Amino acid sequence: MRYETQSGGFYELNPFPGCNQIVVSNHAFLPKDMRERGRGSREHSDRLEKIESLGYDYAVCTVKSDNLAQIKILEKNLWKHLDTFYNRETENTIHLFGRSFEP
Repeated sequence: MRYETQSGGFYELNPFPGCNQIVVSNHAFLPKDMRERGRGSREHSDRLEKIESLGYDYAVCTVKSDNLAQIKILEKNLWKHLDTFYNRETENTIHLFGRSFEP
């Protein structure tokens, strides 16, 4: 499901097939004119709150290896780097991150 953000961006949260307590967080987008002002961190915090409010226990997300700003936000917010792979469809190197939402 797609969620709009206060800065005109969006992100998607989709249940992981076969395990409803895991969510896939993807397509986080912030308009270029809104970047580098701390909004990405604030919107990421809002996304974490949404994940928790929906009752998920674990989240996974992917990020392109050249998106250093997003990687920094993920690491700052306790996401763990799980793996790196090459996406043949997009021809990008991708990092896979995970984060627990245990009580």
